[in-house]
Amino acid sequence: MQASQEVISSVIQTIVTAQQPTASQDQRRKAVELSEQLKRGEAHSSVQVALQLVQSSHQVEVQHFGYAVLQHVVGVRWDEFTADEHTQLAATVFSLLRQVGGTTSSFAVRSKAAVLLALVTKRQGGQLLQALLPELLRLASEGPTQADMVCIVLRMMAEEVTQYRDDMEADNKRHLLSALTACVPQVLPFLEKSMEGHFGQALAASQQGQHQLSQLHAAVVTSALGTSLTYAEWAPLAPFTDSGLIRACTYFLNTQDFRMLACDTLKQLSHRRQDKETLETYNSAMAATGEALVQAASALLTQQAQEQLSFEGDSDEFGQRLCETMAEFGSSHLHCLPSHDNKILFLQQMLAFTQHPYMLLSSKALPLWIALLSPRDSAAKQESQPPSPSHSLLPLECVSALLDLAGEQLRKGVGFSTDPSDFPPYFADHQDYKDFCISYRGDMARIVRLTSGLLPDQALAAASRRLQHSLHQCSTSGASVAEQHSQFEAAVLFLDSVVTAVCSAHLGQTAPPSLDSTLSSTEALLQLLLGAQLADPVLLNWHARSLECFSKLLARKPELVHAVMQKAFDMYTSNPLEGNAYGGVPPAKPTPEWKELQTARQRVGLMLVAHAKAQPQALLPHLAALANKIQEMWASGAIGTNEQSTLFDVILAAAAGADMQLQQQVVEWVLGGVRTGWQSSAFQTALDGPAAFVSHYISLHADAAGQPEVGGQQPRWQLYHHLYLIEHSGKRTTPLVKGPTGANPQKPVPPLPPRQDHPLNEHVGWMLPNLLRICACLHAIWTPQTQATLQSVHSAFLMGPKERAVYLRRPLPKGRHAAEQSGEEEAGTVAGTNAAALRAWLRQIRESMYQSLGLMSTSVAAFYACGAGQRLWGSGLMDHVEYMDHQHLRMLLRHLMLSFTRVCPPQHRNAWLLQVLAPLLPHMLARLSSKWATMVSQPALGRPSEDGTATNDEVVEERLVRELTREHLQLLLNMADKHPQVPGQGAAGAGQSVIEWLLSEAPDLALIAVATAVAALWWPDSDSGAKATAFCRAVVAVARRNERVYNFVGREMLRGSMAALAHPIFTAAETLQLIRDILAQQLATSPGPRQELLALPAITPAILQKFEADVAATGSEKEQRFIIRKLLMQSGVDDLQAALQLNFKPIVAAVVSVNNYEQRTNGKQMPVDQQGGDMGLNRLTQ
Repeated sequence: MQASQEVISSVIQTIVTAQQPTASQDQRRKAVELSEQLKRGEAHSSVQVALQLVQSSHQVEVQHFGYAVLQHVVGVRWDEFTADEHTQLAATVFSLLRQVGGTTSSFAVRSKAAVLLALVTKRQGGQLLQALLPELLRLASEGPTQADMVCIVLRMMAEEVTQYRDDMEADNKRHLLSALTACVPQVLPFLEKSMEGHFGQALAASQQGQHQLSQLHAAVVTSALGTSLTYAEWAPLAPFTDSGLIRACTYFLNTQDFRMLACDTLKQLSHRRQDKETLETYNSAMAATGEALVQAASALLTQQAQEQLSFEGDSDEFGQRLCETMAEFGSSHLHCLPSHDNKILFLQQMLAFTQHPYMLLSSKALPLWIALLSPRDSAAKQESQPPSPSHSLLPLECVSALLDLAGEQLRKGVGFSTDPSDFPPYFADHQDYKDFCISYRGDMARIVRLTSGLLPDQALAAASRRLQHSLHQCSTSGASVAEQHSQFEAAVLFLDSVVTAVCSAHLGQTAPPSLDSTLSSTEALLQLLLGAQLADPVLLNWHARSLECFSKLLARKPELVHAVMQKAFDMYTSNPLEGNAYGGVPPAKPTPEWKELQTARQRVGLMLVAHAKAQPQALLPHLAALANKIQEMWASGAIGTNEQSTLFDVILAAAAGADMQLQQQVVEWVLGGVRTGWQSSAFQTALDGPAAFVSHYISLHADAAGQPEVGGQQPRWQLYHHLYLIEHSGKRTTPLVKGPTGANPQKPVPPLPPRQDHPLNEHVGWMLPNLLRICACLHAIWTPQTQATLQSVHSAFLMGPKERAVYLRRPLPKGRHAAEQSGEEEAGTVAGTNAAALRAWLRQIRESMYQSLGLMSTSVAAFYACGAGQRLWGSGLMDHVEYMDHQHLRMLLRHLMLSFTRVCPPQHRNAWLLQVLAPLLPHMLARLSSKWATMVSQPALGRPSEDGTATNDEVVEERLVRELTREHLQLLLNMADKHPQVPGQGAAGAGQSVIEWLLSEAPDLALIAVATAVAALWWPDSDSGAKATAFCRAVVAVARRNERVYNFVGREMLRGSMAALAHPIFTAAETLQLIRDILAQQLATSPGPRQELLALPAITPAILQKFEADVAATGSEKEQRFIIRKLLMQSGVDDLQAALQLNFKPIVAAVVSVNNYEQRTNGKQMPVDQQGGDMGLNRLTQ
């Protein structure tokens, strides 16, 4: 006993010492080790020590420690005790509860004891629960402390059983839940009586000045309400209603201290579905819940109490919670309210909440209206007929009032200040405020759309009134500029919502042509906008946007198209922009006013693009006139290069569905000027090499202050728009390929073959070679030789602050203060003269080139007949690949290589595809293996910090490498995809995947691709691992075609798949299937798999022989996977992956001979990797 007491004293001393503020790390570590020792040591001894520690005579910290040990032993090691010991433990824990309840222990200790008893009850089962309940109820009658603890025990019991846990067998859980349900008729009345009795005693004690006793009784009410909240989630509704708990919650909704919990309980009831409840019981419970909410709202919405609903008012938080609860109740149970008057009162209260000036409160009501106005089933949502007012769940008077109210409330979500320091105090920051306003505005606009579908004529009339009022405000001098902006923005948002809804519902293809009033009202709105004259850039922007929503009207009345186009031209000519002279370049440092006007003018063009995409047939008769008008305005300086490109996009979008002759004519209109410019001697000279390219486009000189300035504004601006036009010409004339609904996103969509009659066929001859020459020059800029000449603008070739912020998961710098926040001068435009502008230009032309080349290589048949393009293809894309940044290489893979690899016709693979795969595959294996070796050896990179530049660089680097790895593995996965059979084409290799083709044409390259996928099985990235596993399975199916690949699969791929199986981030099912595929193919025929399995420490020849027999005895793949898993679990090591790495050999340096592949078309050698080092995986094992 003395020794035992010494042990207890030592434990207590260790715990108390570790809790001191001055405790050292070693002292705290000893306390943690002690805790683990007690939790994992002999269970009976641990319980004896813990029971000594929880005695009330010890400090609170010691008692906490003891209860933590007891909870662990009961929760995890219960089965180590006998049945008699289970009973003794239960009795001991209950006596602990009584002991704690009879003392002045802290709430934390009391709650620990309650949780422990709930856990013991869960482990012991339903019999203990039923036997324990009468004792608990008697204990609750002894005083408020005991009653509080009993309520906590009942809540914890319910939570342990009803909430998801995976630590109980299903039968035991069902039995315990059944016992708990049987106790409900006793528990719920107890809770109601506890609330009523202790609330009265709390009031009496408070009146007598016994504040401490009053708090104890109030704590019982709080605990009883909390327990009621837990039971409201699942308890049968009949006893819940009969117990009086809903009436109690109704009462407590009017009390300051308990109304939040009461509201939460009613909210939980509102979530309930009928399920097995009788309809009468269910409706009765919901009706009582609804009446309680209506009564509480009536008290809050009085004239005197309304002020308390605002920010920091007494009812601020409760008002939001009540409104949210009523919205959830009304969305599903409005019909359960007992009378029509009750329903009307409920809706009136929700309208009052909606129009409240406190935005946070108002927003809580919006889900109700969206739910009640939306179609109730999927069939109604897909129905093409307009919504019928007779089917509305809301009275039409309410719909009408809501329509007007939403129009007024829309102004709350518009016109907010862009000053980061100007936001209401109930938001965390300006971005939080902005995000809320956007969401609020979107919900209000949706409500307008839903109500407009029910009351189209009234909605159109309201839109007309609001638009006329806002236009009048904009034309008078009485209103401030900010007031004009917010009024007109709100009017346009309302108009857009109304017209969109009415046109979709009443002017669609199936709408009857007899709706003359709707047509005339909609046309009147359009005429009102066409007649408006607005010069302010912000107003002009919204004016252009307001015209976008009339596309369906233009389809019904195509004669209005000319008027809309003419209005757009008038907007351009009436609001001239500096730098828009013929071929003009924007200012190097544009002012905010210039930007606003430029944005507005861009919106004018985008409005026409929207109409062309939505109703191309309506614009087809006007294309020739539009092309002439564009040329006329361009020549006169009325539009600049930017607007010209956008208007050309209008023509392309309108002609997308036209016949081939018209498409060819449109493409000639758009690209004729580009062809002329690209055939000029100046342009051709600029592409002679990196030096000429830099001299023409990125010439450097010093400004007046001696700071470096980037010249070549005019050529850069022109090239940027030329590439834009080429890219959009390809996009608009190439149909999009969409996968079927519900298709697996992991599986690529089968591509369409290149079009033999593509409108770009006639232009490939001059476009493709020049694009590849531009691409080669662009790639060469990152070489050390060229970078040495551009040191003064070196930051242009690094990741920008905004992109860096994205990778560091930080908020993007926004608004006019973005330059100060990012620490870099603002770019202005891509034709600017600083490093930021140059960076933007380089990124834009890179992306446009890759997109254009990707579209041509997959869609234009003449692409493969271009001899000059073929000669430049490999060098243009792959020269200097070793100097490309991760993000640039990922862009090349995503925009070009993924689609090109899948679509390249088999007869052109040797001439085209091999040119890029030969240098790309070895380089990617080298780059990725090197980067992952570093990352695996330094796993703890840390989180981004505000000033830790080096750490942040590591974080960005890791995320870039992960993205690039996933992209490259997707490329490999595409290589395993069968080439689509094209009707009428009998080319050799049709239906053959790229990896199959490589096995016959370039087996070394095929082996490098396989080696990359096997390496990815070792890299800790789940997405890459999943793709690598899928690719490896495809390789296994064709591995017999090449002996080296076959042997590689049986050794290195098997080892890598076993390593992946041991890694927790990979999907075990897919990895097991890969292992099963390898073993099924090679275990009986090749020595490799046997040698790999025997290399595992505990796998003997006898075990392996039995394993082979078990696998052969079953034909079920599922059973075989189970047998494989069982074998690997017997490997004899805790960390299978670590054991495999000890035996892992370099798969490239020793197995794959990586040659410097020569491009077959021009004989130029491409270095596999300029960064040094072998390309194997031995770095991972050193």
